Parts: sequence; structure tokens; C-alpha cells
Amino acid sequence: MAANNHTCLTIECDVCGQDYAPDDYTIHFRDLAEARDVASRSGWTVTADRQAICALGDADHQAAIHALLPPEPITQCTGQLDLDGRTEV
Repeated sequence: MAANNHTCLTIECDVCGQDYAPDDYTIHFRDLAEARDVASRSGWTVTADRQAICALGDADHQAAIHALLPPEPITQCTGQLDLDGRTEV
């Protein structure tokens, strides 16, 4: 019997530490591309910088996903009303 040493990847949520284990066992992936693909199709958010956020929808997970988004653009045009009703010049 030959014994081979294999390197594999597992995924853990960066927010809560939960392992990616959809069938009650930790899945081992061959490479990062496979891990991203499988986890993303299961509702996890996997970023290019190797952050993984599970699909749990609590406030901590939502805040982590929100932090990944760019800030909303602020657009003001001449003569536009400000939120308090004042006219911008």
C-alpha cells in the first residue's frame, strides 16, 4: 500500500468561525478555485483576498458583507434641495 501526502483546503467563516460543512462533515478542496466555486454556490461570500463569510444572516454577518461594499456616491446638483429643505447654491 502506497501512502501519499496531499495538501487540501478547508473553509471557515471569518465572522463566526463555522466550518464549511453542508453535510455535517468538513469538505476538503483541492485548490482555492474549487473552494470558492463550491462555497459561493452554497450562499457563502468568498472574496478575492480569501475572506469567507457564511450564509448566516445575523447582524454581524450582514455588517461584514456591508463593509465589503464601496461607499455610496454623493451627488448634488445646483439648486437641489438638501435633506433639511434648504436649497443648495
